Amino acid sequence: MGEPLIHIAFGCEPTGRPRTARGVIAIGQRAVGGIAIGIMAGGILAIGVVAAGVFSIGVVAIGLVAACGVNAAGTIAIGVVAAGWKAGGVTAIGQKVLFSLKR
Repeated sequence: MGEPLIHIAFGCEPTGRPRTARGVIAIGQRAVGGIAIGIMAGGILAIGVVAAGVFSIGVVAIGLVAACGVNAAGTIAIGVVAAGWKAGGVTAIGQKVLFSLKR
């Protein structure tokens, strides 16, 4: 499909922009792929400081199905601040609260 199986990209382009890793497994400052690991990550499984995908883990995590992180938003969200249909955390906002420390 034109994308590499594993792509690792760090550093900057000649224009000064950070390089973006694109592949089935993408690792870099910015990563986009099936499994994406980076500072900014997007993909089916995204792991990073800012992560968005179907399943996401990160400081700021947005997941279509599940998200886990300090600030998490998704269908199932677990984090310090969690928002979703099922949510758990210190401050949980959702239809069903799994657990919460806030009363």
